[in-house]
Amino acid sequence: MKTLLFNPFEKYSEKTLIIFGLIFSALGCLLAFCFNARFDGAIDMHFVETVSIYEIVTDQIINIFCLSLLLFITARYINRKARLIDILCTVTIARIPFYLLTFSNINNYFYKISMRMVENVQPASMRDPDILDLSIILVFGMFTILFLVWFFVLLWNGFKVSCNAKGTKHALLFTADIILAEVLSKTIIYFIS
Repeated sequence: MKTLLFNPFEKYSEKTLIIFGLIFSALGCLLAFCFNARFDGAIDMHFVETVSIYEIVTDQIINIFCLSLLLFITARYINRKARLIDILCTVTIARIPFYLLTFSNINNYFYKISMRMVENVQPASMRDPDILDLSIILVFGMFTILFLVWFFVLLWNGFKVSCNAKGTKHALLFTADIILAEVLSKTIIYFIS
């Protein structure tokens, strides 16, 4: 079970991984539509009042493309035999934890809490936040951190397997790729929207 959750790249073929990665990417789009979530950055998710299927699919394609492209360039720098299919498998599988977070916005629940919190800190209507709302945001924040760590573990394990990455230098290049992918994907999504 541990291998399945944290390093499926050592056990399953790229054909199996890409099929599951694409299925979960499509399922992620469906969940984002049902629960009004936008994946508007390579490592970003926000709940909104409404969202269109066009926005969701565009966000998903841009995020996967940016992250895959930058990681593939680095993978080829580390190992000339690195393959794009392996990086694409890594990215699509690693994004699964983000899709699970969408369930926290059933009936726009989390979005409404967020909006109440924003209203509470406006200068014109400054008041103490509701303890229940604050507690829910705190619990969601903890789950988000856990799921983000899960994402990074999956991404790093897949990246290591795909190009035989080792050591601090490769880890720093990997980290730089994630930061650049976030900036690049957010920029592209901003200009497209």
